[in-house]
Amino acid sequence: MFRAVLAVVACGLAAGCTVAGAPSAPEHPAAAGSPTGAPFVYVTGKGGTNEISQFASLGSGALRPLTPPNVATGEFPYDVAVSPQGTSAYAVDNLSNTAGAVSQYTLNPATGKLTPKSPKMVASAGVASGIITISPDGKNAYVPSGKAISWYRISLATGKLTPMPPRTVAGAGSPIGIKVAPDGRYLYITSGTQCLVPRGSKGSKGSKCTASAKSNTVSVFRISPATGALSSRPVQTVATGQNPQMITIAPDGTSAYVAASTIWQYSINPATGKLTPKSPAAVTGGGNPHDLAVAPDGKNLYVVNVSGGTIAQYAISPATGALSARPVSTARTVPVPEAIALSPDGKNAYVTSEHKGALSQFAISPVTGKITPLSPATVTAPPHGSLGVAVTP
Repeated sequence: MFRAVLAVVACGLAAGCTVAGAPSAPEHPAAAGSPTGAPFVYVTGKGGTNEISQFASLGSGALRPLTPPNVATGEFPYDVAVSPQGTSAYAVDNLSNTAGAVSQYTLNPATGKLTPKSPKMVASAGVASGIITISPDGKNAYVPSGKAISWYRISLATGKLTPMPPRTVAGAGSPIGIKVAPDGRYLYITSGTQCLVPRGSKGSKGSKCTASAKSNTVSVFRISPATGALSSRPVQTVATGQNPQMITIAPDGTSAYVAASTIWQYSINPATGKLTPKSPAAVTGGGNPHDLAVAPDGKNLYVVNVSGGTIAQYAISPATGALSARPVSTARTVPVPEAIALSPDGKNAYVTSEHKGALSQFAISPVTGKITPLSPATVTAPPHGSLGVAVTP
């Protein structure tokens, strides 16, 4: 699940917040033509608050709240995503045990502020898993919903969503994580269920645990370049680790990584989109890996570990895309971390917390990829916790 929160702290725009113990000079000022405060960061506030907190970033990547600091969402917002054009944002709402929706917003690229579109929400095909992915051209969005994938066409003129016929996902598991390939030709989705056999039991053939193992998969769907429609069936389904969560894809589209009980890694055939496990098929995680993100330069993978309360950096082989056997650096996060987002220049990471009203913020070395907490290490977030975080392109 995604968790995180923000509302933010004190470091005014002229304060020049930096890495802990470092001088106060900005490390990467806004690029020419970028608005003051960009990139902007958005975090969903779950439960009692039901809102998106919105932030501007300082030169160091540290965050400050916009005015107003929050905008309303539907019930229990989970994930949040920004369009590739940086002009719209979408939050997935779990309205009840039987219904879900996507809240849609116009994003002012000059100020970062969100304004609800009309209509404010568009229904999903069922109870959403909470995750949303947008195609690289900004024309389509996909949301796992029960045993289906909700599909929306996005108007390039208005950013508004139009529901399209959903695609049913067969198999024992339910869709969880979802990602469109960088070239927009294939969609990857993780499916799984919790193993219900008591700890210490070996289980048996036909047990819920065995069924769970069979449901831990990654499915690959072809995307129509003309319409955005998904293939009627997956072009491939492969096994993955126990309790799979999020999936991410390297910027060059040649590798995929899945957060499960361990970190699974696959090579991607650029012609067919099909997956082949790398050697080794998985590397050790740091305690319930949940979300993960590849650096824009493709050199490192960053993984959020829920029970470990850490963010871990894995080096990526430039030749094979394989991960280092162990993290090359780690840093503490807020308790029960949930989601991660990187700045478009790869110099900052932001990690949410499901249970705490704080968001962790980090600097990333452009040379080594090492993670270092900023000063302050956290910013204030919605008090009930948050599940999703997104950064403008």
